[in-house]
Amino acid sequence: MKVLHVTSGGDTGGGKSHILGLLSALQGKIDAHILCFLPGPVYQGAMERGIPARLLPQERRYDLSVLKELRRVIGAGGYDLIHSHGSRSNFLLALLKRRLHVPLVTTIHSDYELDFLGNIYKQLVYKNLNKLALRSFDYYIAVSGNFRDMLISRGFPAGRLFTVYNGLDLSQVGRPTLGRDAFLKEMGVELNSRSLLVGTMGRLHPVKGQGVLLKAIPRVLADFPQTHFLIAGDGSEHKNLVQQAQRLGVGAQVHFAGYVQEAGNYFNAVDINVLPSKSESFPYVLLEGALYRLPTVASAVGGIPELIVDGENGFLVAPGDSGELAQRLLCLLGDGELRRRLGENFFAHVRDNFSTVKLAADHVSIYEEILAEVTKGR
Repeated sequence: MKVLHVTSGGDTGGGKSHILGLLSALQGKIDAHILCFLPGPVYQGAMERGIPARLLPQERRYDLSVLKELRRVIGAGGYDLIHSHGSRSNFLLALLKRRLHVPLVTTIHSDYELDFLGNIYKQLVYKNLNKLALRSFDYYIAVSGNFRDMLISRGFPAGRLFTVYNGLDLSQVGRPTLGRDAFLKEMGVELNSRSLLVGTMGRLHPVKGQGVLLKAIPRVLADFPQTHFLIAGDGSEHKNLVQQAQRLGVGAQVHFAGYVQEAGNYFNAVDINVLPSKSESFPYVLLEGALYRLPTVASAVGGIPELIVDGENGFLVAPGDSGELAQRLLCLLGDGELRRRLGENFFAHVRDNFSTVKLAADHVSIYEEILAEVTKGR
């Protein structure tokens, strides 16, 4: 079986982790290749891992001059199936749909209605083009049961939908490149012996809800004034979030780390992991945090309730509820045994259920089912 994965190549964070983890685990099981339109983190990571990769550079997001070469590559490659990741590749493959003679599959990594939240132009153009493109695909893979239900509610055919949860390469457990003290020094964070560090990682974007965490901080500091907060990531909301922290009078306790190249350094440094998003799929930032046995508080959105059982291996809060978030953080900050127990339980749950080995096996089964159905229909 020969499968071509197509993506922009510019993904970071969870998208990058999913694509590279999946392609790495597929090697030796099927003949899996990747094609990227940008010489970004995914393409670079594929080259470093020895994944068969091809770069088909675009000058702009909707540079259609690549279509002819993309069609040629697919036609000459002898691929049995094309697997898309993201709006850019969805759009380009949809334009070629009638000229391709292999099934098209796309993974739904996020709620496409919210992908460009906060940018009116991208909401009007990119989001709507992706919505149209998605209807051209033959099959869909959702990264959580919640997302599968969402797609069905929007009219996608249930018989052409699959669910595969994200997975991690468990061999990479606990491998930071910097010790905690060295990383915090690099970030400009000074803690004393009584300080705990609460962190959140993700692009600085309205959908990620960092502002909700900021609103919770004054309440937390009233009881635990030694607590510090680390916000890792970059994006369009950076200036607004810095200003919000200053208005709330918590600027001295909140540290903006920017984009952290080695995520393990962040997870190794924080004591509590928080994800206050308004929308999520099945986030890698929680899976990766679990490998560091981090007690976790996250919004009950997307596939997160399929990952965290409230009170057993973490805490769930209503999206946008800074008061509830503050209360959960106060519980954790005041109880070291609770932090340890939730962190250990979360680690065990992720270790036993969400590996790249299972991720790859599930994909191979889906590919086989799709190709059997295509063969039967001929």
